[in-house]
Amino acid sequence: MNKQQFEVWKSDVKPALQSKVDEFHLLGYKSADKEEVWNCVMEKLEKREEPVRLHVLVYYVLTLKLSEYMNRLTVSSYKESAKHYSTKASLDDLLGDIETHASTNRHLT
Repeated sequence: MNKQQFEVWKSDVKPALQSKVDEFHLLGYKSADKEEVWNCVMEKLEKREEPVRLHVLVYYVLTLKLSEYMNRLTVSSYKESAKHYSTKASLDDLLGDIETHASTNRHLT
């Protein structure tokens, strides 16, 4: 996949990206933005072996499902957390966070 090709097309598909973001907003996901939708579509296209034409790129944007978008955000969040808690000291921080969360929620039940 030629990423430069897609960066040139990014401005051409902005109306489709905005349409998808508006759709997600209507469904209640107000934090959706064009850049995240773009990144999600780029990840899907990376798996393709054959060259991608502009109309195929637009098709991928317009047919992106909310579940695919949310799955990508969730996986990205987990990856970021893994980077944050990758050292031994961070493991202690994670255990402290868990203990704090557990003790805070004990009085709620």
